[in-house]
Amino acid sequence: MIVFVIGSGAREHAICRLINKSDLCDSLICIPGNYGIGKIANCINLNTSEEILIYCKKNKPDLVIIGPEKYLAEGLADDLRKQKIAVFGPGKLGAQLESSKDFMKTFCKKYNIATAYSETFDNLDDSIAFISSRPGKIVVKYDGLAAGKGVFVCENSEEAKDACRKIFINQIFSNNNKIIIEEYLEGKELSYFILLDDKSYQTFSSAQDYKRIGEGDTGPNTGGMGTVSPAPILNESLEKKIIDNIVNKSIRGIQEELLEFKGVLFLGIMVDKITGEPKLLEYNTRFGDPEIQSISMRLKSDFLSAAHSVATNNLAYSEIKFSDIKKSICLILATKGYPDDYPKDTIINNLEEFDKEEDLFIFHAATYYDKGLVKTNGGRVLSIVASGDNLLNCRDKVYEVAEKINWKEKYYRPDIGLLL
Repeated sequence: MIVFVIGSGAREHAICRLINKSDLCDSLICIPGNYGIGKIANCINLNTSEEILIYCKKNKPDLVIIGPEKYLAEGLADDLRKQKIAVFGPGKLGAQLESSKDFMKTFCKKYNIATAYSETFDNLDDSIAFISSRPGKIVVKYDGLAAGKGVFVCENSEEAKDACRKIFINQIFSNNNKIIIEEYLEGKELSYFILLDDKSYQTFSSAQDYKRIGEGDTGPNTGGMGTVSPAPILNESLEKKIIDNIVNKSIRGIQEELLEFKGVLFLGIMVDKITGEPKLLEYNTRFGDPEIQSISMRLKSDFLSAAHSVATNNLAYSEIKFSDIKKSICLILATKGYPDDYPKDTIINNLEEFDKEEDLFIFHAATYYDKGLVKTNGGRVLSIVASGDNLLNCRDKVYEVAEKINWKEKYYRPDIGLLL
């Protein structure tokens, strides 16, 4: 099978690693890829949906897996399907579950999916007035895509008003702004994944994500600073509630709305501190980063077979198996200064010393190779993942490797795996 993976992050590195292990894979191309991915796939430097579509039309892959939400929101999956190319990833309408928070909230209300109370605003004055009427903790969300940085968890009204000013006045995301102001939910979060096609779905494990930049869950939200898989708080009773009250209702809505959706649906869930009931925080219509890095290390079955079955509406015949006992931890190494300003073109000196153990892997996100040196060109740069039967041993391993990596500008949270 000729497989194209679209994207350049650690998520795509994890997907490529799984595909590369499959006996079904004859050729693997990643567009555009990165230095780490280049060790297991042929990387082609294309960056727009138009360029990718032309390349796929010319080279006719058996399967295209779209990693980043940007391409899904632009409708790349629809365009490829029009060319009779099998695609793992939802169409543009399905991708709206992630690309528009307002669409997501309307969808949840229509299909009675439990989520936080919210209101939508398209101007600063009305936003400020609403916040003034609801003192205390509150959440401000940018309506569109923001690379994991569009959610502001605000301790008070002033922080919330400042977030609104950043979006409406400073236009930190775009000049076409809409926001959702949402009640603050207190509890523990988990990420829950399902694969689905037009006929059926299968669960695809879970993880707990550490979103904030600082130790003890402090500071601004990021794209994710680490994960533990499976989510420690997920038990049989909670999973049944998630499936009955969120998954099944979501699938019903997708089918009734005729949303083209052959791919993965990622449910960001808050388990209420008082009631223990799960509520939907957000949908993502692609694999989470860094969730998939940790989840992928526990997968026992053939991922390529499952992904192809999704793309061809044969998921019901696919067998997906995870280890019953194996756990994994992912630790993100970021450039100092992330998620704000940070230096680029910094040098990592000794990565070749690692990745030599079965249960340890370093996934690359923002790396490139230049004149014999591995350099960085982004905020979140590496994902160190260890898996095994003992979570504490996994934790010891990722931090041991993080300490040994020779990179002056590295930053990582010291508490991944502790706040469970």
